[in-house]
Amino acid sequence: MRLFDIIRGRQKVSAQYRRDGSFVSRWARPPSLNTAEWLNMFSKSPRLAVVERIASDLANLNGHLYRIAPDGSKTEVMKHPFLDLMEHPNPLYEMTSSAMWRLNEIYLMLVGESFMLVERDEYERPVELWNVPPHWVKMTPYLGNPGYLITSPSGLTMTVSVDDMFVMKQLNPLDPFMRGLGVAESVADEVEIDEYAAKFQKRFFYNDATPPFVFVIPGATKEQLDVFTADWEKKHRGVDKSHRMAALGGDVRVEKLGDAHGKDMGFLESRLAMRDAVLEHFGVPREIMGITENSNRATADAAQYIYAKNVLTPRISNREQALNMQLLSMFDDDSLVWEFDQVIPYDKEFDKSRALEGWDAGLLTKNEARGLLDMPGVDGGDVYKTSITDLFLRESDDPAKVSQAILQDGLDATAPVPGEKSLPASVTARLKSEEQAVRKHSKSFEAAISRHFAEQRSAIQKALGLSQKAEDTSAFDELSQYLLPDGTLDMDLWNALEEAEQIRIANSVASGLLDWSAESKKLQAMFIPLWKEAYEAGVKLAEEYHGITNITRPEFVSVVKVNGAKHIVGIEQTTRNSIADIIADGIANGASQAELKKAVYEEMDTSHRRAKLIARQETMMSLATGQFDMMKAAGAKTKTWHHRPQKDPRDGTDGKVDHVSMEGETVPINETFSNGLLFPRDPSDDRPEEVINCRCYLTYGGF
Repeated sequence: MRLFDIIRGRQKVSAQYRRDGSFVSRWARPPSLNTAEWLNMFSKSPRLAVVERIASDLANLNGHLYRIAPDGSKTEVMKHPFLDLMEHPNPLYEMTSSAMWRLNEIYLMLVGESFMLVERDEYERPVELWNVPPHWVKMTPYLGNPGYLITSPSGLTMTVSVDDMFVMKQLNPLDPFMRGLGVAESVADEVEIDEYAAKFQKRFFYNDATPPFVFVIPGATKEQLDVFTADWEKKHRGVDKSHRMAALGGDVRVEKLGDAHGKDMGFLESRLAMRDAVLEHFGVPREIMGITENSNRATADAAQYIYAKNVLTPRISNREQALNMQLLSMFDDDSLVWEFDQVIPYDKEFDKSRALEGWDAGLLTKNEARGLLDMPGVDGGDVYKTSITDLFLRESDDPAKVSQAILQDGLDATAPVPGEKSLPASVTARLKSEEQAVRKHSKSFEAAISRHFAEQRSAIQKALGLSQKAEDTSAFDELSQYLLPDGTLDMDLWNALEEAEQIRIANSVASGLLDWSAESKKLQAMFIPLWKEAYEAGVKLAEEYHGITNITRPEFVSVVKVNGAKHIVGIEQTTRNSIADIIADGIANGASQAELKKAVYEEMDTSHRRAKLIARQETMMSLATGQFDMMKAAGAKTKTWHHRPQKDPRDGTDGKVDHVSMEGETVPINETFSNGLLFPRDPSDDRPEEVINCRCYLTYGGF
């Protein structure tokens, strides 16, 4: 049940004072007896300078008028009568917008209430504002009389409807329906103590800064004493008569009553204590008032932040709400809202650390990092920084050239393709998140496969007898019967063999260099945790993008999820076949056994680009599998294929597979598309032309 039942709007507010049963006042409220005196104190007491500081800082606030659409989006309104009112609230030159809002804040802080008379045009829209001092408001609205009684010093009296008065009030906890309570009123005693101390010191110095004393004249009559006193004051009172020599005759003694020096009375410490007490009461750091004792740059910056956050921002919020509820509502457009700009200074050091760390970690683009540093973007700045770890090089390799080649591979794979259509912002954000996940997890795959290839290269180097710790291997034994004494192959004997036998011998030599089955197990052990991490990242991406909650996540329980065992065998088989091809081609070209061994080792030393490709593909397939499984678990019924152009398009030309014509193809969630894939980069498919470097993506429906 609502206690007040007040509905925003001019007619409804005034109606509250014309009906019975609400909690509005039953009688008028005059201003407090000391309101005018307290306002007058503002111009005299330096302790209230903090009020001036806050009011001045709140006098020139920038803001924007927005129109809120039904979907929650907002558009800035650049031209509107309300903006004209905020820019020029009063026709008098001296009553500028900043001057009026400064006065508004002074009234609020000193006496807890501020009034502005609202003048309207012929359309009942507010066009002028007039500050009304709180002590001019003699009566506030009460039941049966929805108006304010205003009496000016000149005697002009008028009654103003509540609908024509802009009011801000600091509610009094004792009775929120009575007059406001200013935050400064709580330190009235401290302010008065400081004022009395200042006046005492003023009079002290006016009287020559000498302590009180008394003249003792034995036997003098009252008339004689009065004459003596008047003559003394005439000759010695006042600064301009200080330090004059005096001569006394007769039996006169001068008795000192006591010390009245400010130092002895603790005036200095007392006034400093009053100053700090008032600042503490308002929550204003000392640095804001120019007090820099024991301050440095760090404390000054912290003071600005505390001041803006704890002192200014709450007051700005109060004014913003009052403007929206009282003034802006008079324009009869509920879609409009006024918002002030933030005044809290941002932490430059924090933004700097965010920019540098985000750029170094590959989480921010170059231009995003520059934006945090207040620097303009540059052409080509929409790139991420990536680091290369576990890079295995020969002594003759140039690290810069190798790393640049690897990075260029990654850029070529992810760079936008000319002519690619712009995508909806939500899809772009999703694909950007996926690409960030690919970069993150492919680093781990790349490090693992590079380490694996390096270990294989070292083992083959030993098997070939090319290292200091060469091993006795029988891999080349099958070629020994075809060798001539000089170490070259007898081509007549070799050419006499059937082609199938030549291939068998080459494969046998390649197979004998390593235990390829053991190599597959080693690589699979490296990949299992990486597959799991990438798969779970795909699950999380699907959850976040589609807002999926309260659904049991699918788990990576076996390498079967990503067809891992087959991928591992394929990687090792490709390596072994490459070695066999080198051996067969070398023999066919008349290479010696030493030249064959060197060619095999060099082939194992050119695996940087291949490691990059394998790492990216394994990551993309694992992510895609995790996303697809999550959408199935969430209850998706259908899936739609979307094609993204790339440098080597899969458009069906020249015998290529065709993904272009699949754009918009929709099938049930458990069925394959026309190309035989369950989803782009489906790991269960063995056709590299279908899955490697595919940039297509899915959207889901029916859930």
